[in-house]
Amino acid sequence: TNFVAMDCGGDGAFARTVLDGLAARDVFIRKPTARGLDRLIRVSIGLPGEVEIFAEAIADTLAGLRG
Repeated sequence: TNFVAMDCGGDGAFARTVLDGLAARDVFIRKPTARGLDRLIRVSIGLPGEVEIFAEAIADTLAGLRG
């Protein structure tokens, strides 16, 4: 497989907020919709530069959600 599933540490609504925050930073990811898995985000493995972009975007997104 070429992706990892990351638990966002909340419920499906929180994972959706994380997904939306990443999309606002031009980072496209997916989120499972199956019950019990909807708290996850699905991140595809990319090139090193793409991984750096994701790492920065997820850090910014989570920092923004923490206030």
